[in-house]
Amino acid sequence: MSKPKITSFEASNAQSFGDIISSNHKNNNIKVGLLGCGYFEYWRMYPALEKKVAGDLRKIQKRLSSFCDLVYPCMVDTLDAAELAGNKFVQEKIDLIVIAEGTYLPDFIVLHVLDKIRHVPVIFFNTQTGADVSPFDDYPATMRNSALIGLSQLSGTFRKTDRKYDVVVGEISDENAYSILKKHIQSVRIAKKLTSYNIGIIGHVFRGMYDLEYDRSKIRGFLGPEIISIQMEHLIDIWKSVSEKTAKAEAAKLFARFKSKHVTIDDAVRSVRLGLAMKEIVRKFNLDALCFLGQHYIEKVTGAPARLGASILMEKENITVACEGDIGGLIMMEMMKDLTGNIPLQAEWGQFDKKNNAIFLLGHGIATPEMASSDKSVTLTRSPEEWGFKGNGINYELIMKPGPVTMGHFLHTANGWRMFISEGEAIEFPCLPCDEIHAMIKVETPVESYIRNVLETGTAHHVIVVQFTVPYRKNYRSYPIE
Repeated sequence: MSKPKITSFEASNAQSFGDIISSNHKNNNIKVGLLGCGYFEYWRMYPALEKKVAGDLRKIQKRLSSFCDLVYPCMVDTLDAAELAGNKFVQEKIDLIVIAEGTYLPDFIVLHVLDKIRHVPVIFFNTQTGADVSPFDDYPATMRNSALIGLSQLSGTFRKTDRKYDVVVGEISDENAYSILKKHIQSVRIAKKLTSYNIGIIGHVFRGMYDLEYDRSKIRGFLGPEIISIQMEHLIDIWKSVSEKTAKAEAAKLFARFKSKHVTIDDAVRSVRLGLAMKEIVRKFNLDALCFLGQHYIEKVTGAPARLGASILMEKENITVACEGDIGGLIMMEMMKDLTGNIPLQAEWGQFDKKNNAIFLLGHGIATPEMASSDKSVTLTRSPEEWGFKGNGINYELIMKPGPVTMGHFLHTANGWRMFISEGEAIEFPCLPCDEIHAMIKVETPVESYIRNVLETGTAHHVIVVQFTVPYRKNYRSYPIE
């Protein structure tokens, strides 16, 4: 049997590609190192202290191990122990290190470990044995809770040497502290995961949307994913081969599931057929997410709007999809989905509503029916904008169900990448007869001030919205990406 011919993925009829990974390339797991510290000098002064401190560190080890793949070589209390621990962290290829000092420890011993893994993010976990100071504490008890001395010293050294770190504070049994640590670990896991992502783009950024324009090398270098251009011929060749019978069957399911207005089964068939072709594009090129330009690019060629098919792809295959060439928004969608387990909405900033102190967000993007209160709240309707397709097109008309939300986007500025994050609450509001997905989001600050702050901060005209609050600061903020 002859070996299959391997070509570039640009050769659309090939079965094997030399420039796209064909295996499951996602790297979702991370290893966390625990650097638990004590000071050997105290053991000779107070012999009972060593056992107590070791027990405190084991409690931290046990709690961290319950939600991450933890590497804890030993308590580091001497330079020899630091050498052992550092080598173990290198061997295990840890992705993040948590420093918990059971007593004060001089910097040079801690830095001996850290210098072996300088590329790894660092978290200072400032902890102690209880929430309060006991009036009966003797000197050994104060040394058992002297982490703040060591970590404040270490923070000064880090600042002097321009090393970065995060801080979590809480007693050993504080569940909130471990919840925050878990979020930090999730963030590192997502950042690592994105470096193995392949994002396919069909078309380009919508002409004139300069806020969405991007540099592929900077996407790769700062945010992680590889951007792969999928030529229109690839999509059209697959689209032509999609079974009309299969598309009709899927369209019939939609009409059985949702109420409809102003659309026919044929309108749905055209969009479903395009969605099935997009699904095959994702499979063929082993993509993790997909971005496309509809409008005159895809809609004119296929005779169908792409958004319903993209929504089906998200709902059925759990593949995030964005339109108008919005790569930054798509990466934000993937992060939000990973953190919350929910499919986000790609929307656009709309109007303000003073009565409800809320922002009206209009679709012009992708979402799934699970965003609505129920299937009964979803209507199959015409596409509100006609860009060259046949018939009425088809779209979902729905409003986001009530609940806390997080909004965000990425923007490449003159000073580098920035991440916009804002919290709010989707509220009960009538579903507008606008043939579109939409949401009414209540904000904390007065809505006119909120909008002024958003515009002064600067962000993309698209906004990604997900239900379930991601733990960033309240309201708006633009975060630099380092």
